[in-house]
Amino acid sequence: AIGAANMAMASTIRSFPKEKAIIQTELSAKLYGTLPYFIGKAISEIPQTAFFTSLFGVLVSCFTGLNNSVRKLRRFLGLNCLHSLTAQSAGLVIGAISPNSDTALALFPAVLVLNIIFDGKNISEENTPRLLRWLPKLGLIRWGFEGLCLNEFEGLEFDTKGPRRGPVARNGEEALSRFGLDGKYLGDVVKAQVIITSSCWLLSYLGLTLTRQRFQYMETPPAKHESDAA
Repeated sequence: AIGAANMAMASTIRSFPKEKAIIQTELSAKLYGTLPYFIGKAISEIPQTAFFTSLFGVLVSCFTGLNNSVRKLRRFLGLNCLHSLTAQSAGLVIGAISPNSDTALALFPAVLVLNIIFDGKNISEENTPRLLRWLPKLGLIRWGFEGLCLNEFEGLEFDTKGPRRGPVARNGEEALSRFGLDGKYLGDVVKAQVIITSSCWLLSYLGLTLTRQRFQYMETPPAKHESDAA
């Protein structure tokens, strides 16, 4: 989850501020509006994100020995694509509000580290300061991690025979409860990431609109006889 979020955000943050500098002239010339451009930008990124994320997910699933049943593999790839799309939308926000790529790259580590710290596992929600308890609910890594865990562990049965040291999880549900994920559902994970993605797209559009370059238009000077009459 951390690697997918890192790659998706970093690629967007590196490219979008440079692209924004190029299209500012066209926006100022009113060749097209900010909203049509942003809708086209957001939609055009989906196929590319889905392809490379799916390719990466298939390789990871095969080489790490994850559950490769058709149903779970399909959900695994879908969750990976959604997670990458959510992280990419967060990268669009950073790129939209940043005046240049250097500023965006400076903001990127801070945003990523906050997502790692407040992922719901390093610091539990109960121990999170009250004023910061909203951060885990917006955590990109948190929702990606929870979705992948729920998909992998649901329905699993473990071999508990033989001498064991310490408590043993007999099935996937018990393993999930030790991660604090009992009572969680994939539908909640998908819903949260869709809301985060939609909110980031809206904020990106507003940021792009507010940081749009504006120029002073030259007006035709008054005629000579009008100046003499004045």
